[in-house]
Amino acid sequence: MKTMKSIWKICMMALVVMAAGCYNDYDDPAMDRTYTKADFEAEGLRYISIADIKARFWNETKATLGAAATWLVDEPLYTRGKVISTDRFGSIYKSVYLYDETTKSAIELRLNSGNYLFYPAGRELFVRLEGLAVGNYRGMVSIGAESAESEYANSNISVPMVIRKHIARGEQIGMKSTDTLVVTRENYKSLTNDDLGRLVRFEGIESVHGTAKWGYKNPFPNYFANSTSYSATSGGTINGEPWSTFCTEHPTWGAVGKLNDERTDTYLYGSAWFSYDKEYDVQNTQPDCGNYVVRTSGYAQFRDGRIPANGVEVDLTAILTLYTSASGGNGSYQLILMDEADIRF
Repeated sequence: MKTMKSIWKICMMALVVMAAGCYNDYDDPAMDRTYTKADFEAEGLRYISIADIKARFWNETKATLGAAATWLVDEPLYTRGKVISTDRFGSIYKSVYLYDETTKSAIELRLNSGNYLFYPAGRELFVRLEGLAVGNYRGMVSIGAESAESEYANSNISVPMVIRKHIARGEQIGMKSTDTLVVTRENYKSLTNDDLGRLVRFEGIESVHGTAKWGYKNPFPNYFANSTSYSATSGGTINGEPWSTFCTEHPTWGAVGKLNDERTDTYLYGSAWFSYDKEYDVQNTQPDCGNYVVRTSGYAQFRDGRIPANGVEVDLTAILTLYTSASGGNGSYQLILMDEADIRF
C-alpha cells in the first residue's frame, strides 16, 4: 500500500511540474513574442545594417574576394532584415536570405533545415551578432557560427539553443514588389556585387542551351550536361560523340538532343546558362557580362524540370550569388531558383 501511495505522489508531482513548465494553455495557446528594435536597444545592443556588416567584414579581414576569411564579432551588435527566400522546395539548404529595404542590401544567414516553417518569406528577423562569425566563401559573405574547419570561414548555426540565443522573430511584414530587384536587357550592366544575396527578376533573359563557345573555355564554374560534368579535354563522350564536337553539331544537346516549343529534354538539375549577351568575350573575368549560371541542387523537388529551349526568352526570379576561384578571379554570377514556377515563359 505504501508503495502505491508513493507511486501516486510521484505521478502527481510530475503532473504539477509538467503543468508549471508549460508556457501556455494547450487549447488556448499564447501568441509567440514579436520582437522590435526597442527590445535590442533595451539590451544595450547597437544596430548595424546589412550593408555595413559587409563593409565592416571586408575592412576587418582585408581579404581577397575568393579567400576564406572570418570576422568573429566580439561587440554587442545586432542587425535586422526581411526573409526573402524559402527552402520549401529544397534548392536552398540550411540558409535564409535577409534583405534590408533601407540599404537595399541582402545577406545569407546560415541556419538549420526547414527554415520555411519558422522563418517564412516576409518575416522580419533580428540577429544578435556577438559571438557569431561573418565569413566569406568564394565572394559570398554570410552570417553563421564559428567554424571548426580552417578551410571554411563559418558554419551553420544548427544547435536550437544557439539559434534561440541569436535569432529573434519580428512581425510578418509580407513581401512587397520593391523587395525584388528588376533587371532587363537595358539595365543589366548596372548589376554589381553590392546586389549579392538579393531577390532578382531577370526579365526577357534568353536561355542559351548547349552553345559550344561557352563550354569550358570561360570563367564560369562547372557546367553540367544532364547532371554529368564533361570537359573538352577529358576524352569523354555525350550520346556516343566526343564532347569537343558534340555541342557544335547539336545546338540542343541533352538526353535525346531534341527541342520542343519551350523546353528541352535536359534536366534543370546541374547548371543552365541564361544570357543577355551571349556574344560577350567569354574570356573576360568580370562577372558583369550579362551571363548567368542557374544552379539547381539534386535535392530540389523540381530537379527533373526541364531547361527552357535554346533561344527562348523567359522571366526568371532567383537569389543572386557569386562564385569565384580561390584567388578571387574567374567570377560568375550564379542564380538560385527557389521554385520551378520562378521561370515564367
